[in-house]
Amino acid sequence: MTNPSALLASRAKERGVAKNVDLGEKRTAYWFYQSENSSDASQTVVMIHGYRGNHHGLEAIVGALASANVIVPDLPGFGDSEPFDQNHSIERYARWVGEFLTALGDSGEINPAKITLLGHSFGTIVVAAAVAEQLAQPARVVLINPVSAPALSGPRALMTKLTAGYYWAGGALPNALGNALLGSPLIVRGMSILLAKTNDKKLRRWIHREHDLNFSNFASRRVAHEGFLASISANVGQFASRIAQPTLMIIGERDDITSVADQHLAQAKFANATLEQIDGVGHLIHYEAPVLAARLIENFIEAAK
Repeated sequence: MTNPSALLASRAKERGVAKNVDLGEKRTAYWFYQSENSSDASQTVVMIHGYRGNHHGLEAIVGALASANVIVPDLPGFGDSEPFDQNHSIERYARWVGEFLTALGDSGEINPAKITLLGHSFGTIVVAAAVAEQLAQPARVVLINPVSAPALSGPRALMTKLTAGYYWAGGALPNALGNALLGSPLIVRGMSILLAKTNDKKLRRWIHREHDLNFSNFASRRVAHEGFLASISANVGQFASRIAQPTLMIIGERDDITSVADQHLAQAKFANATLEQIDGVGHLIHYEAPVLAARLIENFIEAAK
């Protein structure tokens, strides 16, 4: 029997419509998932995925969200979206979020001021930066597995430093060797094994397969290297005090990137933040606990109306 997360992702894929929008002559690919409850759902959630992922990583949560329309773009340089000409920094990604929401607003697809803007992992830094700098002004913010403290001081700081060396080597080696290193199936599988906390064998196999299929879906090693440097250059805690919108933080008890203690410290910096902890889960809430995450999101949206 297929695991529930895979079934939810499959259900989302069935109703997803692929679209494109040109932003400064660069194409951003995105997917629109219509609410299952109503053809004219008033709520829209725009989701920003994590580093080295693409829109597929969030589809299990999309499949579990029944009461809102959902839009998930591929980050520039990942999936089907074209890369930036300049550096793939937090600042540039934050501007891109604002440009993307403005373009969808101009087309009438969304009202940028009434959406819920959601980020996962690296996407939480991008979302927090965009909102703090007022490049995006959503009605509310959701941060799943937020990177809330400096990555180099997280629960696995040594692993992060080793990872930094890996990306440095990927950028410094000759092109063919660098690409082979950054796209190494062995490295991807090792990362997947490290992050997955579930003991469900079927779910673990599916998680590994999703990472195998999507974790090396970047445009070039320049994008991969710049994106990693961006991911360790900032954190949600730096932006929290400038975010006034109601904010929901969904954290994993066993997250290897940011400790529970650091998540609570970051929460205190927000003007209006609620923190929900999912026990037994780490940095892969979007794979391991999509139904719980979806219910928390729906309750948060309902309470904030």
